[in-house]
Amino acid sequence: MTYSTPEDELIRLRKEQGKMREDEVFGGLSRAEQSAYETRENRIHELERELPERVYRRLRKTVQ
Repeated sequence: MTYSTPEDELIRLRKEQGKMREDEVFGGLSRAEQSAYETRENRIHELERELPERVYRRLRKTVQ
C-alpha cells in the first residue's frame, strides 16, 4: 500500500497499534498478531527517525 506522505503512514500505524493494544488487554494476542505488532512498531521507529523533529512533535499530538 502506498501513502501520500510518510506522515500519513505513521498516523495510520499508530492508530493500528493503539487498537492492537486495546485488543491485547481484552483478549491477548496470538503469535501472528504479536508478530504483526512488532513489525508495525519497527516501521514506526524507522519513520520517526526519518522525519524532521518539528513534524514528529506535531504528529505525536495528533495521535495522542
